[in-house]
Amino acid sequence: MFEINGHAARICTPTIASASVVGAEIDLRLHLPSSGCAQERQFAFNLTADIAALTGRALPRGPVYHMQVRDRNAELLAFRVFETASGSAGPLPENGFWWPQNADGSGIPVALGSGIGIEAQGSQLAVSLFGFNELGSPTWYFGSTRQKGRVASIDLLELQNGEPLFAGDGRQPAARPGPHLDIEFESSSQARAWLIEGNDGANLKLRAFDLARTPFARSTEPAPYLVGRWVLVSDAEAAPRELNLSQRAGTSATDAQLGDDEVDAKLACHVDPIRHTATLCSLTVAGIVLADFDRIGIDRLVGHGNDGARVQLLRVPQTK
Repeated sequence: MFEINGHAARICTPTIASASVVGAEIDLRLHLPSSGCAQERQFAFNLTADIAALTGRALPRGPVYHMQVRDRNAELLAFRVFETASGSAGPLPENGFWWPQNADGSGIPVALGSGIGIEAQGSQLAVSLFGFNELGSPTWYFGSTRQKGRVASIDLLELQNGEPLFAGDGRQPAARPGPHLDIEFESSSQARAWLIEGNDGANLKLRAFDLARTPFARSTEPAPYLVGRWVLVSDAEAAPRELNLSQRAGTSATDAQLGDDEVDAKLACHVDPIRHTATLCSLTVAGIVLADFDRIGIDRLVGHGNDGARVQLLRVPQTK
């Protein structure tokens, strides 16, 4: 069940015309009356969309759903991402720079020179988006929100007319409404994002892209960023273990082999051959599988131990 709120002219309240569902994608169509409307008087409306009644199939809880609301001419009226797994903690995004990726596999660069900065403190996120406007001038947006499970929804503000870096007049930047950003975190370093811009909820522009927190040093070697000192911690009462991982023989374009001879530990990872990032990793100590990780980041690997408890492999910062 979804609730749709908006404003419409008197006597011209929209009605739900149809709905369709493909996987996690929901397309909802509205009928917008056009005759006899009192445009000078706008009223708030509330619609309830019962997807089961509209499509004949109830949506199961658990997935993250992406809903587009359009009129009968396919003009976009609204877009939102919904978390439906109650109590889902979701991946904790790593702090740092996140970069747009090629979402469709075409190899065409997406939003060159633009990026997103994320600072996570508990479930609270501060997000900055730096890019360019229609004239090519640099533009900075900022917003904060609370992460809900695997998703975050942020109303961004555009900051402008601030104090120059070499001035000292104490001028405060002006803020005006900017685009809306929805993020679905797939791991601590991978996400899907939707940037929405529009005018009063009509004729919206929607840009979808993948986001990733990637190493600064690009390499054709599989997952070299996993080399270094790590600490294995568990939600169970097991004592933390420190590992000093280095690359091992047997590494290929689709597999990374790392190990720590001092504690007889091995970390084997399946690697995405295009992005050169690990997708699944398994940790063994003395030949016994200790943990499997399915959420792979640059500074954090998250998974489950052989006892079923949640485990994390956390990078130890380097010190000089």
